[in-house]
Amino acid sequence: MWYFLLEINKFANALMIGISILAQFIIYPSFKKPNFKSFNTYHLYYTKKMFYIAAPIMLVELFSSILLVFKSLSKIYLTSLFILILVWIFTFVFIVPIHNFLAKTHNIEKVHNMIKLNALRTIFWVFKYSIISF
Repeated sequence: MWYFLLEINKFANALMIGISILAQFIIYPSFKKPNFKSFNTYHLYYTKKMFYIAAPIMLVELFSSILLVFKSLSKIYLTSLFILILVWIFTFVFIVPIHNFLAKTHNIEKVHNMIKLNALRTIFWVFKYSIISF
């Protein structure tokens, strides 16, 4: 049972790495285009669709991380959960507010900040995956 939970956690983590890499190299850079027509409409569409994809995966990763810590207070699971908490902080304290700003006004500086923050978030997710996988 616990092995299955670890595999679920790793799978959710890997999915979020993939989504984050797509955002880093394809989606967020496309926000920089100065002649981006109907940016607000596109951004609203993107954030709604991404929410339905990313939110359930992030919740599965969070709950499975918490259950793994309850299963075993190992340094690996505690470190993994700590890193995931950092990811959530980056997401909801820094990145979501930028998305909220961009929903109203297109701003290249904010897009650049979001790309930098997402790079750090992606590194955290990769680090978390390497901790629980090796």
